Amino acid sequence: MDKEKGTIYLAYGSNLNLKQMAYRCPTARVLGQAKLTGYRLLFRGGSGSAVATIERQKGGSVPVLLWRITPYDEEALDRYEGYPHLYRKETVKVRFKGQWVSAMAYIMNDGRPLGTPGRCYYEVIRQGYMDAGFDISVLNKAVRDSAAQETAET
Repeated sequence: MDKEKGTIYLAYGSNLNLKQMAYRCPTARVLGQAKLTGYRLLFRGGSGSAVATIERQKGGSVPVLLWRITPYDEEALDRYEGYPHLYRKETVKVRFKGQWVSAMAYIMNDGRPLGTPGRCYYEVIRQGYMDAGFDISVLNKAVRDSAAQETAET
């Protein structure tokens, strides 16, 4: 894995969408699918405008797409993800093609409430799930879980 130049980037939300990534990061290339264990997908940022994040959860797993990105791509992603104000960068370990690899992931900073995503944002992620061949029920469960917890917190 380390023979090639660039960073391995782990996408779990809107950056699963191949058309969106081709536009934003034209030199990025897909390495393949993986499953991030010990995490769950949620939406934070308030009702109707929440965005995807991952949070640690024992027994949880999130389908992810690994990308090889250049520094130029990473700068574009930093702007899109609101780094460092909205999201921070963390290195996570994920099993890929029989070996553990380190990948950079954007994870939302603490302090934002759970909520539901807007329709357009949800559709971008849904298309990304379809692009990657992921089970859409994982995405829909994350929306339901975030909405239920949002209601419980208010």
